[in-house]
Amino acid sequence: MGCGSKEDCLRIIDDYFARAARQTYASGGAGLVQTYGPGSIGGGPCGENCVLVEPCPNYALMPHCRFDVYDNALAAIYLTKRGKLNDARAILDAFITLLYPTGNVTPGLDYGAGALLPSRRALTLLAAGYTDAEARAGEYQGVGVADGAVDTGNNAWVGMAFVHFAAASAEVCYSLVAHDILAALVKATQCADELQGFGSRLPPFPQFYRSTEHNIDTFALSRMLGAAGATSQKQAGAFVRGMWARAAGLNASYAVGTSGVTKCDTGVPAAPAAVDAQFWNLLADADPVPARKAASMAFAMQNMWATDTDLIGNAKGAGRGAVLQGVRFTTGGNGIQWENTGSAVIAMKHFERRFARGADASLRERMSAARDSLKHLLAVYGAVPASVLGGNIAAYLQNDHSSPYPGGSDTGIGWTYLRYPHAASTAWAGLLLLYQFDDDDDVREEANPFAPPAATVPDPQIQSAGNRQCLPEQPPEPAWIPIDGDRSACAAYPGCAGRGLMGDCCPTAEGMLLGCCYEDGAPPAPPPDSSAAMDSASPRDAPAGQSAARPAACAANSGCARLGLVGACCPTIEGTMLGCC
Repeated sequence: MGCGSKEDCLRIIDDYFARAARQTYASGGAGLVQTYGPGSIGGGPCGENCVLVEPCPNYALMPHCRFDVYDNALAAIYLTKRGKLNDARAILDAFITLLYPTGNVTPGLDYGAGALLPSRRALTLLAAGYTDAEARAGEYQGVGVADGAVDTGNNAWVGMAFVHFAAASAEVCYSLVAHDILAALVKATQCADELQGFGSRLPPFPQFYRSTEHNIDTFALSRMLGAAGATSQKQAGAFVRGMWARAAGLNASYAVGTSGVTKCDTGVPAAPAAVDAQFWNLLADADPVPARKAASMAFAMQNMWATDTDLIGNAKGAGRGAVLQGVRFTTGGNGIQWENTGSAVIAMKHFERRFARGADASLRERMSAARDSLKHLLAVYGAVPASVLGGNIAAYLQNDHSSPYPGGSDTGIGWTYLRYPHAASTAWAGLLLLYQFDDDDDVREEANPFAPPAATVPDPQIQSAGNRQCLPEQPPEPAWIPIDGDRSACAAYPGCAGRGLMGDCCPTAEGMLLGCCYEDGAPPAPPPDSSAAMDSASPRDAPAGQSAARPAACAANSGCARLGLVGACCPTIEGTMLGCC
């Protein structure tokens, strides 16, 4: 079953994003798109192991649906390439509210502190996923956050979305955001060992591994930003090249990345090969060695290509029994993962055009089969699901790949994709169809999201007019009293001086503006704080012979709590003891 002409198929994707559930709490129509759903496409007829949670995975636990950063970055790129700039802008403006704080930030999470970013603004990198509940910049837990992990790859994808939009719209402010994101990632994650590259998981829940995929993403973003990204492009590219044939037993592929025992760990764990490390590397041209590209392509075709039968179909039974082709998530996975299938077909065509003129017929047959499979899914489901394999998470946990309803498409590295309409899979299908609809269609390289845009990316260093107009307003700069020319000193601000604070307050050494910076004078003396007295007097929790330790939390120290500070203050996560302690 096909979805019609190129325009017919693209219109299905447009309609999917037009009707997708969005966040609604932000002003101006900004909001992220829901990752899964709304609603499943049915888990099959196998009883309780086939019942999928409605309207999205994990709703029974949260109860909120996910609005993931990567999916939304990809959706914004598709909408930009499709010419739907207002729809793309709504996603990007939602990102901006989560990137640029307008109040205090937990120390250590403001990447604008210290060495300034191009915008000279405070910036907090994005969590992996949010919900429909309100979240603010710098928040990584709570009802508004679905997944608080701050990953290099996700943020690099967001940077790429801003670059593509800035090139299409000629709006320099969106280019400035991309420059800020890259500068923050470089500042926080670069490694100086022989592998180079960038770490993959940042505070507040840091891990030390380096991911090949995340470095491919960083390479692509750096390349798009020209001179501003030249150094980081070399660093990320060096890491990707260094992952060639590093995993034991997988000598014709790129390893998934390094271990994370220590910062910038150089060990490579035994792990399945990931399909994105092969195909996204091709799309980004991260490793320029043609022989490696050919060997990686052959490896993926032999070890990651899969055939699935849709045993369920849609609510009317259409599509039941369809035999589909695509790629697995890893060599250890089971079942086609459709997000990676869309990107794989673009990479296969890119490889054929650049490195394998007159490629064997089997490569072209597989490209056509996978592309036709995606068109079939659009016609049957009005979107591309993450998987066509039935079963739910309980079925997945049984780890029975021979089951007709095994619990979706198993990644092989700890999670599965179930039968829900999927934003990333649908966006990748759209980019594929824009890239080349069928064998007779011209190739449009501009639809490759890893490629630099064809149009010029505005340079915020050259084009200063309007280069901050998309950013939220900053609080007015606090009034200060010159004291030995030190503008950041607590003593220069009556509200901070009146509280007896010492050192730097406006900002602190971590780059945070304390609330007292905006006060005209010291507040009235607070009543005696019994909890503080207990903290200093009670030795019950201290080891023998030692005094009780002061709690680190800002909320547990009355002087910091009155300033409205959150997180760790006494000391901060960098070890600084704030004056309010």
